[in-house]
Formats: sequence, structure tokens, C-alpha cells
Amino acid sequence: MAAPEIDPQWWSTASCGEVPLRSSLARHDMAAVFGFLHRRGFSWVYLSALTRIGAGRISEIASRQRVVCDYDVLDRIAEGLKIPRHYMGLGRDHVATALRGPAPHGDRGELDTQEMLGAVAAIAVGAIPADTARWLPTPESLPPPKRVTANDVATLRAVTALHRRLDAELGGGACLYSARGYIGLASRLMSAPRIPREVGIELTAALADLHNLIGWSAHDLDLHDLARRHLVKSLVLGRRANAFPLMANVLYRLGRISLHQRDPRGALQMFGLGQMLAQQARCTVSSAVLHANMAWAYAMLGQEANVRDSMRRAATELAAADPDTAPEWCRFALAEADPHGMSALVYIELAQHEQCRGYLDKAAGHAREAVRLRSSEGGRSYVFDVISLATASALMGDLDDALMFGTRACELARPESMSSARVADRLQGFWRTAQRALPLGDGLTALGRHIEGLGGETA
Repeated sequence: MAAPEIDPQWWSTASCGEVPLRSSLARHDMAAVFGFLHRRGFSWVYLSALTRIGAGRISEIASRQRVVCDYDVLDRIAEGLKIPRHYMGLGRDHVATALRGPAPHGDRGELDTQEMLGAVAAIAVGAIPADTARWLPTPESLPPPKRVTANDVATLRAVTALHRRLDAELGGGACLYSARGYIGLASRLMSAPRIPREVGIELTAALADLHNLIGWSAHDLDLHDLARRHLVKSLVLGRRANAFPLMANVLYRLGRISLHQRDPRGALQMFGLGQMLAQQARCTVSSAVLHANMAWAYAMLGQEANVRDSMRRAATELAAADPDTAPEWCRFALAEADPHGMSALVYIELAQHEQCRGYLDKAAGHAREAVRLRSSEGGRSYVFDVISLATASALMGDLDDALMFGTRACELARPESMSSARVADRLQGFWRTAQRALPLGDGLTALGRHIEGLGGETA
């Protein structure tokens, strides 16, 4: 059966129910748009390919479990579905403005109290009037503060630390849009007319760290272009503040995006630049993280000797690290479970090469130890460890363990508890491995169908 095709006339003439699609587009009602297309034979997977948005996310948007408010995502939808951008308010169009309804007048002029009370009464009994927007306040455009102090920097660092915890525990979808919203306020601090020099340096480094966190969260949602933009911004700010350990961490994360996209040589370039900065800063934790990830890149290339050398260097640097002085953004590497989790990933990757199959026992052993040590912590890293154990079990031909740990990983990856496209991606990697290495009985086939339904993006 031929794939359905978009008819560009739909966007100006068709309706979803009794509502014109043009009106739904102007209000960014993507549930109506995706529902309209689904009824015309467009599967979630096909819409995912057109829009570069995960099938799981499209399904959630269509069922109104999620809304789309991010400009980049709206732009991808417009491009992929051949929607004139101005129909969605992404360009100038007086018709789109009219379809959205009257502009709010916020605090300007006198409110008609009786009219407002009528609107309040309607809302209270469950009927929201179409012109409600005119009663709502206009968002403020805040000027930069007159001065910035160390307290402002401390607040920015605390906000970043909170979002970093959310990212680690619940996935990038739990914090990306909140953190991006805070960037505007944080950036205005940089425009203050009076910033003491030392405070200015600390503020620049703190803002760089927030961009670093946003970039990593975007990567966790497979938004790699957005991730790279924020990471490069972090690198620029880090250079201005001479924050060399932070810059090393940014380069590590840029390299990790390349690894995720199966570009180990590009990753090695980023890791090499990061090593230069980590050594300049004498930050052994950053150096250890970079060596371990270089081992992963070499494992993709099947370079066994380089893997062993990089893993040895990572262990040496980590043993010399001082937990009290380690930067916030790389302290994850000091957890007892982390070297085991990383080793499992490296040896699983290396064992994919026929001449290196002997590393499977090591991979499984490290994965089991990581799961044991991290089980009380939970979070995304724990899910990754369980997926590693499932994958190692599949490669070793252990159907029972592969099914058990694969099922456990799926339970942990439910959208209500983990909003991470990387988790879905790694589960799909496990499923591809299981299909090659194991007999597909009913249990494994059912698990595979569940994994395929997760899509590539869950935020």
C-alpha cells in the first residue's frame, strides 16, 4: 500500500469536527492536526518520520496528554507537514492573529467589572468564554536589574542544580522547558549596568553551566541540534570565564552526542579537545570521564588495545580524584556504581566485534555490579544499567535473563516515571540485539512490540 501524502489544501480548507484546521493551527492545537491525519491513514511512525518527533510523543500529543509550545518543535511540524508557517503564527499573518482571538489588554485602562464577573461565573460552572484572553494580564517584559550580587549568582546555581537533579532522576523531559524558560531571566542579569568584576566572572560561569545543563537535557530528548546550540553557547561563556573544567565537560557532552549518532571519530575529536582543557585545569575527574568515553568510541571502532589503554587511564585518574573539589557537573562519575556502568557499556560495544566476543563475561559482570550498587538510587542511570544487563544477557544467549531485565527496564521507562528519548533508544538497541541473538518466543516478541511502541522521543 502506498504511503499517504499530505494535501497542502487541507490546511486552508479542511476541518476537524466542526473546527477549521486553520483555526486549530493558529491555536497550536496539534492534537486536532495529528488526529485529522491519523484518520486519513497516517501512522504515528510515519508522522514521526515527517516531523522528526518521536512516534510516542506524537501519540501523546494526539491524545492531549501533552501540548506543543516549543518554537523549534512547531517549526519542525510546519516543515514536515507542509503547513504554511504563518498559519501557525511562525511568521506575519493578520488572519492567524484574528483566529487566535482578541489581544489581551492586561492592566491597561479600566476593567468592566460586571462583564468580568459574568466571565468568572461562566468559568466557575465549566464554560470558558471565547474572549477570556482580554481579562488576562499581559506578560511583563522585565528590564535588567540595576545591580547584580553574589546572591543572584547563588540563585542561578541553585536553579541549575535543581534542574540537574530532575534530569538525572526523571529524564530531560522533566526539566528542559523549565530550564529554557529560566535562561531569559538569567541572561538579563548579564545586562545589568553595574556588575563587580568577580561577580561578573562567577555569573558568566553559572550561566554557562545552565546552558550546559539545557544542552544535555535536549540531547536526552534526541533534540540534538538544540543540544549543540546550547552546548556551544556554554563553551563560549565558559571561555570568557576561563572555566576550563566546565569547558572540558561541554566537550565531553558534544562528544557523547556524536557517540549517540554512531560517529566515534567525531566523538574522539571532541574528547581529545576536552582532555586538553581538563589537563590544563588539573581536573582529574573530568579527565577520567573523558578517558572512559574515549574507550567507548574505540570500542565502536573495534580497537581493543586503545580500549584497554583508555580504561586504564580512566581508572588511574579517578583514583586520584578529590571528591571535595570535583565540579558539580561531573560528580556523577564519583558514584561507586558509575565505573561499572560505563565499563559495561564499553565492553558490550567491544563484544559486538567478532574477534572481541570474549569481553561478554566482563560486560555482564560490570552490568550486574552497577545494577546492584545503583538499585537504591534509581534514576536514568539505573535504567541504563538494567538495559546493559539485558543486552549482555541477550548477547550471551541467556533468554530468561534478557527477558527479565528487558521487562524490568520497560517498567522503569514508563513515560509517567521517565521522560528520556535516550532510554527509549537504548531499549530499541537491546531489542535489535535480542532479535539477532535469541529465539523469538511469545514473551520476547511481546516485549519487542512494547519497545517499538515507545518511539524515539518521550518528552
